[in-house]
Order: sequence, then C-alpha cells, then structure tokens
Amino acid sequence: MATGAAVRSAKSRGVASAPKSASRSGKARVLSKKQNEARPAHDDAGPRAQGIELETYHPAYFTFIATKLASGAAAVYRRHFGVGIEIWRVLVMLALEEKVSVNMVCKLIGMDKGSVSRCFKSMHEKGLITFSHDPKDGRVRYATLTELGWQKHNQIKAIALERQRAFLGCLSQEEADTLSNMLLRLHANLPEVEKATQRYLREHHIGDRDADSERKKL
Repeated sequence: MATGAAVRSAKSRGVASAPKSASRSGKARVLSKKQNEARPAHDDAGPRAQGIELETYHPAYFTFIATKLASGAAAVYRRHFGVGIEIWRVLVMLALEEKVSVNMVCKLIGMDKGSVSRCFKSMHEKGLITFSHDPKDGRVRYATLTELGWQKHNQIKAIALERQRAFLGCLSQEEADTLSNMLLRLHANLPEVEKATQRYLREHHIGDRDADSERKKL
C-alpha cells in the first residue's frame, strides 16, 4: 500500500515520465492498463500474456534511475576527472575500507571479477592506487589509495554529493530518511530474490536444458 502511494506521489511530481519516453522509443514494450483490460484473458505463460504494469513493477524504476544516473555521472567524471563510473565506485570503496581486494569489491559492489581487475590495472597506471600482498596468502593482492588517489576521490566526491542533493530535492528530509532505510532493507533482502528465483525454476521445471534448446533454435 505504501509503495503504491509513493509511486502515485512520484507521478504527481513528474518523476514517472521516463517510462513513457522509453515506450515511445520502442525500448519498453509494455501494454497500458486500458489495453490490458481490453484484451481477452489468456494464460500468463501464453504468447499474448498481459504486459507488466510499470507503476507497480519496481525493478523497472530502479533500472531506469540507476542507468540514467550512472550515464550522466560517467559523462561528467570522464570529461572533467579522466575516470569512469566504475573507477569512481572503487575509489569510494577504497576511501571507506582503506585497502580492498578484487573479491571484496566484487562482493560489495556487484561488479564482475574481470571488470574489477581492469579497474585496478587502470587505477594503478594512473597512479591512484598501490598494491600490497596479503602476508598470509601471497595470491591475494590489496589495493590502497595513493595521495593522488585521495585527491581524485575528494574532487569527484564534491560533485557526486551535489548530484545526490539535486536528485533528492523533490523529497522532504523525512522522505529521504525513509527512502534510505527502505533501500538498506531492500539491499539486504537481495539474497531472498535469488532463492525465490531458484525455487520458481524448480517448481516450474525450468532447467538449463531449456535454455540450451532455445539457443540451438537461434
């Protein structure tokens, strides 16, 4: 109930305009509520199953917001600071944790191992980090910010916080605090999403063979 109210409130402020644009560009092929109601009833698994209602499909909004924020930030950071959004994310983590390994970044941020390794290599070449080895396991390498790395972090941090201020400008302080609490809870609940996904696949007898079969058809 609260989520629906938040969505309707967001629409009244103009926040929900993104899906309409996406629909016009052909990227979001979602039926409107009126179109869905006009269609004859079909099994959800059928070829003419009803489209997802974006107003209540929250992962879509997370994707729209994250993609546009990251795209805007990446353009600014590359042009003015010479680094991309992925390097900025690693800079943030290094400023918080002092030293991190590739696996630590993968676990916290969700980046794949190859992307993190490339980030480390680029950051090292730019003089933003130094490496040290774990005395207990020589295979594990830790990255630490250099003085130049700290300078780069602090420069970008200022504009990143300004972007956040503008982004949350449509919310009251109480709403922003509530949003922060809800996002923390949702992030902590992500493992349950994967458990539910695997449970659904088992219950509906969807296995890897089905995916292999579809690839062969293509």
